[in-house]
Amino acid sequence: MRLVVAGRRDDRVQPALDNALRLDGFAVRRLRADDLPGMAAFSPHAVLLDLGLLDEEALALCERIRRQTEAALVAITARADRGLWIEGRRIGVDDFVVKPYGLTELSTRIRAAVRTPTERPDHLGVGPVVVDAEERRVNVHGQPVVLTRKEFDLLHLLASTPGAVLCRELILRKVWHTTEKSANRTLEVHIATLRAKLGVPDLIRTVRGIGYVADSELPRSIRV
Repeated sequence: MRLVVAGRRDDRVQPALDNALRLDGFAVRRLRADDLPGMAAFSPHAVLLDLGLLDEEALALCERIRRQTEAALVAITARADRGLWIEGRRIGVDDFVVKPYGLTELSTRIRAAVRTPTERPDHLGVGPVVVDAEERRVNVHGQPVVLTRKEFDLLHLLASTPGAVLCRELILRKVWHTTEKSANRTLEVHIATLRAKLGVPDLIRTVRGIGYVADSELPRSIRV
């Protein structure tokens, strides 16, 4: 996976991070955040942008990058500002990662941002659940389960990234095309209904304060 890693200033260069991401399977190119021609020439699957403090200038930079590329855009920030996050997602930032973070979390969230349902195979399997994207059908233990359109879209997104914790904001943006706080209740209701219809305990788990993960083989040590 081709990944551009960029900072707002040259002094944000972090060779240790670049090397760690390469060892984790990314083809990394380090560029200045304003090097839009360089990004276009590299054709990245994702852009990892170290914004430092999230402010209006940083959001303007994100908007310029989004106009240049359809790659997934993941921003590292030094603080969580919900208002600016919502504005960032409105202009096309796929996810925000707040410092400090671990490499596993960072890699997982980059891959989750890249992996949209339309980019996955036609048939997805998570435990006993099989999702047929082309026919929009779901089988559990070989038996069909009828889902609504949004329930299917939600399951498809989670099954597209098995083992990856997807934050609520990313799910809302991908499935409901919104990041409004009021939509959280809608997401919770759909998760509850989906769990009931699938009838597979622990297939979709809640990660408190973050979001949801679909993986029947998730280790007990991180179940919540």
